[in-house]
Amino acid sequence: MKLFLALLALAVPIAYGQSVEIVSANKAYTFAYGDAISHQIERDHLTNEIIARVTFSNYPYAGDCQPRRDETFDFVFPCLRFDAARDEFIACTPHQARIPIAALHLNFPYAGYKLEPNAQIFLVKRSGHVTAVLNATAQLRGGGRWVQIDDNWSLQNLLALGLERLTR
Repeated sequence: MKLFLALLALAVPIAYGQSVEIVSANKAYTFAYGDAISHQIERDHLTNEIIARVTFSNYPYAGDCQPRRDETFDFVFPCLRFDAARDEFIACTPHQARIPIAALHLNFPYAGYKLEPNAQIFLVKRSGHVTAVLNATAQLRGGGRWVQIDDNWSLQNLLALGLERLTR
């Protein structure tokens, strides 16, 4: 039910501006009760496509019987344009509105791409099957840039659900 509501929220257009939603063609199968421990945006220099590189881990339940394992997956988002002059990825809406997605930030000593304040990547996990969805709007939005949505009944998700209901 929570997964359905999350996907429904992604499908509803934003009332104040244009929005773009791109589902990555790449899928992953990882730990059902694991967690995303790192994520970053990369550019494929040959195709100029944006790649979301995500590492999942079984650390929440790793121990003596089961050692910790990490798995890294790449999710490619097609249909974005790369503006080489500005070193940024942009999306165009059907009405030709230009929506910035990610830009190169020159942090010393390593430069890297970061999602713009109007873009989010949702990692939708269902029994270990992961789908990545990029959502961007013309309006700025608060909250995290990377959102993990699980359908499992792990203690972590139950506590988060309980805390959400307590703070209403």
